[in-house]
Amino acid sequence: MAAPDPLLDTASQRPPTGMDEGARHLILKALAWTNSTGVMGAFFDDRCYADENDYLVAVERVWGPERVHVLRIKATAAADSIGTPSSPREHDVAEAAVCEAVLLHMPEPDFRSAVFIAARGAAKTAQVAPRINHIRRMRGMPWVFSPDKGFCWVGDEEVESRAIRPAMSAIEDSRFADGVKDEFVQARAELARGTPGALAHAVHKAGCAVESAMKVLLGQHGQRYGEGETAHPLFDRLVEAGLAPPLMQACVLGAASLCDQRTGHGDGDAPREVSQEVAEAVLASAAVAIAYLHKLLPS
Repeated sequence: MAAPDPLLDTASQRPPTGMDEGARHLILKALAWTNSTGVMGAFFDDRCYADENDYLVAVERVWGPERVHVLRIKATAAADSIGTPSSPREHDVAEAAVCEAVLLHMPEPDFRSAVFIAARGAAKTAQVAPRINHIRRMRGMPWVFSPDKGFCWVGDEEVESRAIRPAMSAIEDSRFADGVKDEFVQARAELARGTPGALAHAVHKAGCAVESAMKVLLGQHGQRYGEGETAHPLFDRLVEAGLAPPLMQACVLGAASLCDQRTGHGDGDAPREVSQEVAEAVLASAAVAIAYLHKLLPS
């Protein structure tokens, strides 16, 4: 580990923490009009959970028993730290402590949803967005908080500036408006959902978006292709038509190759086991490819 720079403060030299427990504390504090009980209540109402036990059953089915075991331990410890409530106020304090423990250790996609749902329900998403986005920058979270969409994945600062922003601009081109835009937006949404199945679909849709972009590019230049052609044959056609040099193969086919290797081309064929890290890398790769292919469209 490199020696700290005495001219810089600690925060500027700290490695990214992501949405760890400390970052979650700060985000919950940003929801100053409510407490953890209110956040959890809004989340349960919106997602139709009857109570904490009903939620834990759902977590176990999606995330496995180990995740539920941790949540139960944290919730029990929070309740024990308060003791047996002897008044309505103490009961409220104990309930808030348990809700906070669950919020701090629940699956990250659920935490992101809970924060957005609570802020949206109070019509305060625009109010809290600047504070949450300051927290996410300082803590190195790969998410940006949008007042109308909640947390959207953007990667680290380098990925956001060099890949995601150019790709988001490219998909607004009317020629990319249908397949490419729809598939890339859906890939980001699936990554935000974060469940094992959603991560698999994020990879699948990211690869499909790149394939769609290659088809648009070929069509715009009057080149024929088969509707069922996959990533590698499509790129070969780009090379044959002089639209892309062979050396760009790895750049263009990074996301689409994984889609070819681990999936078919229907939603039901998406890969079943994809980690968060793989899904993020594939989406960043797709963003780079889409931005590059957009530059090759006729002006």
